[in-house]
Amino acid sequence: MLYSGYEIVEITKRISNHRISLWLLLICASLMILIGHGSIEVLDRDEARFAQASKQMVQTADIITVRFQEELRAKKPIGIYWLQSASASLFGTDKISSYRFPSLLGYILSIVLSFLFVKNLWPDSGYLQQIVPSSLLACSLIILAEAHIAKTDSILLSLILAQQFSLWLCYKNRFNINASSSATKWFWISMAFAILVKGPIAPFLAFVTIFGLIIIDRDWSWLKRLNFLSGLLIIGFICLPWVLAVSFATEGVFLSQAIQTDFLPKLKSGQESHGAPPGLYLLTILLFVFPASIFFGALFRTNAQFWRSDASRFCLIWLLSYWLIIELIPTKLPHYILPIIPALMMLIGRAIFIPISEIKWRRRAEIIMSFLSCLFGIFLLVGGLWASAKFGAENGAYAFAFVIFGMLLMGGIFFASFKWIKNDTREVTKRGQYIFLACILGIIFNCIFFSGIIGNLKSLHVASLIEEKLEKLPGKKKIIALAGYHEPSTVFTLGEDILLINTEEAALLLAEAPEAIIIVESRQIDQFKSAASNLNVVFHQSSQIKGFNISKGQFIELYLMSSIKFDDKDLNS
Repeated sequence: MLYSGYEIVEITKRISNHRISLWLLLICASLMILIGHGSIEVLDRDEARFAQASKQMVQTADIITVRFQEELRAKKPIGIYWLQSASASLFGTDKISSYRFPSLLGYILSIVLSFLFVKNLWPDSGYLQQIVPSSLLACSLIILAEAHIAKTDSILLSLILAQQFSLWLCYKNRFNINASSSATKWFWISMAFAILVKGPIAPFLAFVTIFGLIIIDRDWSWLKRLNFLSGLLIIGFICLPWVLAVSFATEGVFLSQAIQTDFLPKLKSGQESHGAPPGLYLLTILLFVFPASIFFGALFRTNAQFWRSDASRFCLIWLLSYWLIIELIPTKLPHYILPIIPALMMLIGRAIFIPISEIKWRRRAEIIMSFLSCLFGIFLLVGGLWASAKFGAENGAYAFAFVIFGMLLMGGIFFASFKWIKNDTREVTKRGQYIFLACILGIIFNCIFFSGIIGNLKSLHVASLIEEKLEKLPGKKKIIALAGYHEPSTVFTLGEDILLINTEEAALLLAEAPEAIIIVESRQIDQFKSAASNLNVVFHQSSQIKGFNISKGQFIELYLMSSIKFDDKDLNS
C-alpha cells in the first residue's frame, strides 16, 4: 500500500509518542548512513589515512604499530585501527564502506546513550520529552557527517557519552552513601577506551566538568566517590599493555612523535593551516548542528529555576567549560565541538517543553534564532547547487536532482519547525511530534546532502578518476608513481605499492623501469620534462585528468606519462 506525503507525516507524528520511535529513529538513520557509506568515495585526508593504515594492519597482522605505507603514523592511539581492521576483516578490505562501519556503530550507541541519559537526568519527563533530545542529536549535521566517514570521532562521542553519563550518576548520588559504585567503574572504563581511541580528549572533558562543578557548588567532598586510585589502575590495565608494546616495537618513537608532532603543535598554533581566532565555533554552531539549531531559541524560555536543578547545571558546566577551552586553542576543526553537542541538545530538548514566555524580547529572540538557523539551511542548499555545477562533471545532473529533493525536505523541516513555534503552550504533545518529525526529515536531508550531492561531485574524487583512467590502459600496470599529487586517497584506492615521489625521482624511475606509469601534476610538469631531458628519457603523454583537490582547495590537472605511446581509442573508450 502506498501512502501520500501527508499520510506519512501523520504516521510519523503518531509514532513519535510511542516507544517504537527510538527504533524508527535508529533504523531510518542507519539505512541512510549505510547508503552514504557505499556511494561516497574515500575522502582526503584523514579518512584515507585511517582507512589505509587499518588496511595495512589487516594485511600485515601487525596490531601494535600503525603505518601509512612505510611511514609510522603516530597521530592517534590504536583503538580506532583495531575497530576498523576488525570491520574490514568481516566485510572486505577493498571497499571504504568496510572501514566506515565503526563510525555508524558509534553513532547508534551515542543516540541510545543520549536517550538513557535524558531519562536519568529528568525522570519526571514523558517518553516524548525523552526522545526529542536524542532526535536533535541524531539529525545534527556534524554528527551525521562523522557517522559517514572512517575516523575516530563518532566512536569517541559514544565513549564520551558513556563517561559523562557515569560521571553524572556519581554526582547525582553524591549525598547518598548507599549508592552503587558501578557508575564509578564505568566512568573509568569508558575513559580508558576513549584514551585508546583518541588520547587525552575524554580525560580532559571529565576534568573541566568536575572542576566547573566544584567551583559552582563550592564542594569537592563528592570526589572521593570517583575513587581515583582504582580508576588509574583500570586505565593502566586497559591502556598500558599497548603503550608498552608500541614503545618497545618503535623504540619510543611512536609516543614521542604523537606528543611532539601532533598534540603539542595543536595547542601552540593552528596546525596544518587550521588556525582561527576565538569565537569561530560560536559563529558557526548554527551550521554545524542544522537542523537541530532551529530549536536553539528554546533556551530563551528558561528561568533561574531551570538552571538550579542538578541536571541542568551538570549539562551547562559540561557545555561551557569545554567550549571555552576549544575556543581558546589556536587549531580549529569542526569535529572539535563534538564532545559538547550532547549536553547542548539535552538542555534544548528540556527547554523546548517549557511554556512559551510572555516576555516579548524572549519570544522575539527565539524567533530570530530559528530564522537565522533556517538561513544556514538555505545556505547548505545553495552550496550544494553551486557544487553540483562546479564539481559535478558528468554526474552533475544527479547531484542537481538530489539538491531538488533536498529542497522538498527542507520545506518539510521548515513546516514542522514553525508549526512547533506557533503551537499553543498547552499542546505539549503536538510540539514534541512536530519536533520529532523535523528531526526525521533532518536526518534524511543531511544524509541526502552527503550521499546524494557530495557522493556525485565527481571532480572531488580524484583518486577514482585516476583509477578509471588506469583501468583503460592496456596490459597490467606493475609500477605506478605520483609526482606532485600525493593525497592519501590515491594510496587507498590504487594500493599501498604506489610510489609518492618528486619529479627528479619520477624521471629516474622511468629511465630504469620503462614499463612504469608516472602521474605528474601540471604544476610539476616542467620540472619533470627537464629532469627527463637531462637523463635522455623518452616519454609520451598518455592522458589527462582534471579534478579538484579538496585538501588544498585548488583545481588540478594530472598527466599520465609513460615510455609507451598508448592508443587514444583505448584511453577515451
